[in-house]
Amino acid sequence: MNKTELLKLFVLIERIYPPFRIKNEIVHYYFNYCRDFDYEMALTYIKGHIRRSPYPPSISHIASVCSLHSLTAELPDSRIWEKEYVLANHVS
Repeated sequence: MNKTELLKLFVLIERIYPPFRIKNEIVHYYFNYCRDFDYEMALTYIKGHIRRSPYPPSISHIASVCSLHSLTAELPDSRIWEKEYVLANHVS
């Protein structure tokens, strides 16, 4: 995610939750934590959060969802490796 995308997410949160205020320092501070996030995934989470909660989402919740998704995305690769390992042990 780049800074423009992060700013778009913060603007969305600010429009829905008026007490949430964006400051330039906040964008710069959180960009270091959010640069590895997938923008579309974070946007999807925030939209779902808006439907469920009267309170703004925390960066830690967004991070946990983005991290969880990246871990599950890696799971099929590990399953393939596991199958190859099992097959190799049975063949040799």
